[in-house]
Amino acid sequence: MFDEIEIVNEINEGDLFLRKISKNDVHFFYESLKVREMVGYLSLGPLRSLEHARRLIKNYLKAWDKYQQFNYIIELYQHRNPEKIGSVSLWNVSWLHSRSGLGIWLLPEYWNRGIGKTVLKLIKNIAFIHLKLHRIEAHVAVENLRSIKLFSNSNFKNEGRLSEYLNINDKFQDAYIFACLSS
Repeated sequence: MFDEIEIVNEINEGDLFLRKISKNDVHFFYESLKVREMVGYLSLGPLRSLEHARRLIKNYLKAWDKYQQFNYIIELYQHRNPEKIGSVSLWNVSWLHSRSGLGIWLLPEYWNRGIGKTVLKLIKNIAFIHLKLHRIEAHVAVENLRSIKLFSNSNFKNEGRLSEYLNINDKFQDAYIFACLSS
């Protein structure tokens, strides 16, 4: 089965790049995700320390090697210098069912610039063309209007509402399930 897939370490559209996460991204992850406001709708809470970020990335890389999860850093090249602006991942990959979960976050200063839509286009390319998956899905808190708009405008279908599905800040919240199929 793995003979048919192609693992993509880097992909781009113009100045926007997705590249495989590395140990060199520890400081970026920690600085970006240590603030509660930044992780308000993410499935991971604020990072408590640099060591916490280091362990998280180490686990991401182990999962990558086992073909279970693919985490990418989103970089924007401005004046030939890459600037790290977020992350996107295909996680909980099920090769039997040919599907995976999808997560994305961007630093707030890059919101409302069309970057998220381009990132989703690139990650769909990786998922459907290179990994030969059939379905990718995201679970989005019903209050996360920005993400709901992003997925709706990126050809993801809202398949319904899941009651008390996400535990955010020790409070269970409903989530929408957004899915996109390869066909």
